[in-house]
Amino acid sequence: MKFYDLNLRGQDYENDLALVKEANKFGWDYLNLNYSYSNFDKAIQYKDDLINQLSDIDFNQTYRNKKTNFKHANLSMGINILNGNSNQIRKITNKYRDKTNYISCLGGDLKINRSVCENYKIDVLSRPYYKRRDSGMNHVLAKEAARHNVAIELSFGDILNNYLRYRTNVISSFKEILMFHRKFKFPLILTTDSKSIYDIRSTRDISSFFKSIGFSDREIYNGFYYYPKKIIDFNKDRKNMIVQGVKVIDGADFTDTYDSLDSDLEEFDDFDDGFDGFIDGYNDINEENDLREDEL
Repeated sequence: MKFYDLNLRGQDYENDLALVKEANKFGWDYLNLNYSYSNFDKAIQYKDDLINQLSDIDFNQTYRNKKTNFKHANLSMGINILNGNSNQIRKITNKYRDKTNYISCLGGDLKINRSVCENYKIDVLSRPYYKRRDSGMNHVLAKEAARHNVAIELSFGDILNNYLRYRTNVISSFKEILMFHRKFKFPLILTTDSKSIYDIRSTRDISSFFKSIGFSDREIYNGFYYYPKKIIDFNKDRKNMIVQGVKVIDGADFTDTYDSLDSDLEEFDDFDDGFDGFIDGYNDINEENDLREDEL
């Protein structure tokens, strides 16, 4: 099984490089660095340098080499919209939709939660429970998320970096959102929301935590691999989509359709002749019935 983490906190080149190196050593196969929309353009400029540095890691030189798969992680960059109202979220999404394979929006406010769930151009509603005493989800939002294919993100970082009552509230929110997921089938992804190398945990440790609070093996697989991969693959092909559900297919060959046009028309002519004969016979029957009625 491969593990995707779609929410690492992007900051600057040095911190980002340390973050992706450490995450790769702990067994993550795909890493997505999230930035605010104001910092995204700057981060894109050093993306290739990060990829080159990541590919130079020699896992045989590290003390964790026996716990990793010796493969270098794939890397992407996304946008996480913070502290915006509905109009700002819509404008930012429209501006950057074609520039990135991942757009998420921090939740917490119910108006924001609903606005994001109703916007099919946004990939993820991140942490709808943020700074709340409840999960930030209900039946209406769950239906909208499923209808518009908006994923809901649960972050392990909210467990790691909080204590006492707030941690308890977060775990309760996870369980409630999982219940909605099982009923309404909206995408549900799991992330670490790591800000520094000290937040990184192994894939096995994080999987064990989610299993301990009631997630099944299939739900953990979907949350760390299946749904994240679908989001990335879908957005790679988004530029070819005319409208939702319809896309351009490069290199499609329709010559067979035109080559068989003449034979198709001949078959239609034969069918047409038979149909004319059927009509003539039907008219003859009607004439006979009219004569019988006159005689009576």
